[in-house]
Amino acid sequence: MAVELKQPEREQSVSRAHLRRGGETLEALVLLLPGLMLLLVFIVWPTLNAFWLSFHRENLLGTQRDWVGLANYAEMLRETAFWRAVGATFLFAAIVAPVQILLGLIAALMVARPFPGVNLFRTLFFLTTAVPTAVAAVAWGWFLHPIGGVVNRWLQAAGLPPQPWLTSVELALPTLAIVTAWAGVGFTAILLTAGLQQIPEDLYEAARIDGASAWRQFWHITLPLLSPTLFLVALLTMLNSLTAFGQIHLLTRGGPAESTMVWVYRIYQDAFFNFRFSYASAQAVALFLVLLLLAGVQFRWFGRRVHYG
Repeated sequence: MAVELKQPEREQSVSRAHLRRGGETLEALVLLLPGLMLLLVFIVWPTLNAFWLSFHRENLLGTQRDWVGLANYAEMLRETAFWRAVGATFLFAAIVAPVQILLGLIAALMVARPFPGVNLFRTLFFLTTAVPTAVAAVAWGWFLHPIGGVVNRWLQAAGLPPQPWLTSVELALPTLAIVTAWAGVGFTAILLTAGLQQIPEDLYEAARIDGASAWRQFWHITLPLLSPTLFLVALLTMLNSLTAFGQIHLLTRGGPAESTMVWVYRIYQDAFFNFRFSYASAQAVALFLVLLLLAGVQFRWFGRRVHYG
């Protein structure tokens, strides 16, 4: 038998519920406060400061700032070296993104379903994620050394001439792109493996009963249902490849002849070697806007083709 609360009792119950929710909200804010403070100090404030600095000229010691408006941006757009860096950046990303996604998808397809020894293969594929950038760069520098490097020794054993992988203007950027793609394969494979494991096995069984080949199963079942994860992977890979720094700094430092001087490394050089902090800030703001625009384009044109059902 239901008991109907009187009006004062009902109001008191509602009031206690509001107080409880208010206490939970306050507790959540207190717990989030350290993280929010770190976010403000290390992300929000430097970003706003860089944006403000891009409209000024600053002396070497940072003690005086003069408002110059859009002068830094105008100089950036006139500079030939800046446009070379932009071209190198997009060429670098155009190599990294397809290679990393393709290799990550192949790795994920190989280890998504259980089979004898699958844990060993998963460990090998995902090992690239655990290797620090500095360690990987040192190892690749040794592998690709023009004299006595492992890769060149393999080429010589096969009767082919050794190649200047990191010292040639033509080869340095593609080589760095392959190294960067290798470093991201493990992370890509982890995400794609998780997406593959969410696809119901019943769909494949029904397709096999209907006589569908492995290729038709992949094209009509795997790719459509994996498209949300592929979309996320493509977005992250594109953003990461356009902001790659570690491998370039450790292996080539923008050389030879600035052939690997990508946008981020150009910002680094102008800020910490040429001491043009305001000009480097303008380039950083421009890069941020370009990344934001590209992310919006991906959501606008490719997001609608993602199959969520």
